[in-house]
Amino acid sequence: MRLFRRKDRPKDLPWSAEGALTRRQYPDYAAYIHHQKAKLGRTKQIDAYEREFCAALASRLPGVRGSRVLCLGARKGAEVRAFRDSGARAVGVDLNPGPKNVHVLPADFHRLPFRPRTFDAVYTNSLDHAMDLSRLSTEIARVLRSGGHFIVEAVAGTEEGEAPGSYESLFWKRVDDLVSALEQGGWRPGEQRGFEFPWKGRQILFQRPP
Repeated sequence: MRLFRRKDRPKDLPWSAEGALTRRQYPDYAAYIHHQKAKLGRTKQIDAYEREFCAALASRLPGVRGSRVLCLGARKGAEVRAFRDSGARAVGVDLNPGPKNVHVLPADFHRLPFRPRTFDAVYTNSLDHAMDLSRLSTEIARVLRSGGHFIVEAVAGTEEGEAPGSYESLFWKRVDDLVSALEQGGWRPGEQRGFEFPWKGRQILFQRPP
């Protein structure tokens, strides 16, 4: 079944403003899932990228030794390996983790297949691939234990020198706009730091809503 008409391919779909955020207008949720699953097969030289990203992320993680960590949108699992190298017990989820992936489970991060309060921390650098930020935020809060942390790595916004690519579904003018959107869901931002790889962005450590 063809999910998109030729003139409505994802790269051609319009974006709509939702305050300071913008969202790609998919015809339906199935089209969103289909588009996001296709990303892994279109990414070239992903193995080399994953090695570099694993090392870079491990160098900037907060103390996580002994923690149970969930990585969202983890593709082949570089972030999972970075957390494990730092002493955490980590697992990832992704719509398309590829075949025989021992680090990442196939799952939609809007519908996490875990019991409440399973994890001490949740990490993602994929909020720009979310279809419904509010729903995702609720799911993350559900699987985090009381006092747990949500570690977000967000790409710089359009007013900070970056722009959405072919697979992004959500974007912002400034990282502060994303932070504000999460604060509206009860998340409390704490320590923040900038980074330059794999793109210019900022890491924000959020505390779980009460």
